[in-house]
Amino acid sequence: MGQQSYDIEAASRLFIVFVASISAIAGTIFSLIHGVSAVFSFLYLLPIICVVYFYPGRAVLFALGISIIYIGLVYALGAFDPFLIAVSTAWFAIFITLAVVSSSYANGLLEEKARIRHIMENTLEGIFCFDPGTWYIRRVNDKCARWLLYSRNELEGGPVSTAWPDADAQQRFIGEVKLRKTGVIFESPFRQKNGGMLRFVLSPLYVTKNMVLCSVANVADAKVADEEIRQTLEDLERQVRERTAHL
Repeated sequence: MGQQSYDIEAASRLFIVFVASISAIAGTIFSLIHGVSAVFSFLYLLPIICVVYFYPGRAVLFALGISIIYIGLVYALGAFDPFLIAVSTAWFAIFITLAVVSSSYANGLLEEKARIRHIMENTLEGIFCFDPGTWYIRRVNDKCARWLLYSRNELEGGPVSTAWPDADAQQRFIGEVKLRKTGVIFESPFRQKNGGMLRFVLSPLYVTKNMVLCSVANVADAKVADEEIRQTLEDLERQVRERTAHL
């Protein structure tokens, strides 16, 4: 079902780009044949914007190709009108510039999204991501959700107060994040689905205007790990004493 939905979406995107491109080319031919020169250039903005939105990595090549078609039609059907050729050359430059600038921005957003996904999927710690403007949870990873006895779907998209009920602690944390961005280590109680309480240590990894991505450490797990290390050291010391006494 998921694959079928993806195929339909991909086909829809291609169809939109195809229809927008054909409409622009057909509009250009019709306008040039009938001596209308003030409108058809704007028709190319739609397919370029669609490709930037759907396929940002291919936007520049697409803009170059459709711009060549555009200026080729002007030269072929425009009766070598000097004014029309000058205007079409300017529009050619505008199309390419639009594609380069917008696709660079879109690719930057995709890289940021991929970086965040990499952090979410590969970290060994808990991850808790929320919007500081709306105070809604954007993402959590499986480990953080398990600590809180929720599934990821139950937490994502819900209010932060579902798992982090202390509003004063939230404001103090945001205040420290705004002041220092990184290097903040903040401890606060979190509430589990069954009503139990855990103490988490939050450290911001990535901060933007509408997103705070934090690593989360469960203090209880850390204490258990410390206790296991202490017990192991005591066992080793006991074994050394026993062997020394035997010798």
